[in-house]
Amino acid sequence: MASLTHSPAPLASPASSADYAPFAHLTAPNAVLYRAVMRTFLAAKERFAVHLRPEDVHTGMAAGSRPTDPEAVVKALDALVGWGNLRADPDTARVTAVEDFYRKRFIYQLTRAGEATEAALGTYDEVLGRRGELQAVALHDIVTQLRALLVIAAEGEPDPAKAHVALSVLTARFTDLADNARAFMGSLQRTIDLHDVEVEAFLAYKDRLIQYLERFIQDLITLGGRIAALIGELEAQGRVGPLLELAAVREAADAAPEDAAQAEAAARERWAARWSGLAEWFVSGEGRESQARLLRGRALNSIPQLLAVVRQLNERRAGRSDRSADFRELARWFAHAPDDDARHRLWRGGVGP
Repeated sequence: MASLTHSPAPLASPASSADYAPFAHLTAPNAVLYRAVMRTFLAAKERFAVHLRPEDVHTGMAAGSRPTDPEAVVKALDALVGWGNLRADPDTARVTAVEDFYRKRFIYQLTRAGEATEAALGTYDEVLGRRGELQAVALHDIVTQLRALLVIAAEGEPDPAKAHVALSVLTARFTDLADNARAFMGSLQRTIDLHDVEVEAFLAYKDRLIQYLERFIQDLITLGGRIAALIGELEAQGRVGPLLELAAVREAADAAPEDAAQAEAAARERWAARWSGLAEWFVSGEGRESQARLLRGRALNSIPQLLAVVRQLNERRAGRSDRSADFRELARWFAHAPDDDARHRLWRGGVGP
């Protein structure tokens, strides 16, 4: 009887480190097909479907990425099993006769490594495509949560649940603010450099963009100062440490007994780092400017840069050629000059002796 063990070889060599083998399909031949297969498994997971047969995968693929030959899907599934993205189990449900045991029939499901790979790729695509935004609302939320922490800390015995929730919301909103600001400033610089920018679209929304920057700068000045003061108040009263301790202990409460001490220590370290990052973002130190101040400076500097780009584009639209255009036109004249004497005259007239 044929063995039911399934160990197909991948179509391409796996990554040099076995831990990252599930990413190997990204650079292998037929990578587009592999991505389409994995997206089909993700869609099935959202419908709570655990196992898929090859024909299920073939049918579930988007029309534009579905190969005409179902056997191509089977080969892709086998390769993904070899890389560790999928797991194959014998499809015994369809065995109705002895002859069926001699046929290789498998059902497939995502492995933990495969799910982790897809999550990482999803995050990559999301971050890469994020334009970002300057979140003035997040500044208001941070003020609200810091005030809530002051109230909680003032209680005789602060409630661990309240402290943990307030700190969690605070760090989540701060993370959103910082990540989006970084993405926005990156996209703004690309706009200033006119990279991947539709010129007409830019000219149409430039005024709104400048107003958007000015409004955020004003909010950052007002609310950033308020946030720095609230952070200083919490730290001056020695209330930060106890609050972070409450959050760390509560976060590690569900750890297994043998891991409890390690989980608690790791949670303390995490919360200390989060608070330190928040404080340094809003509060300047000796010889160090806060990230909020640096962001404000970059945003302020970007406004005259944007106006300069607008002037440059308007000049071009008005028919004024820049120097590179002049040289291109001169090159065309050189190409059509009848002889070297004519070219010399062009050079002296266009560039000078």
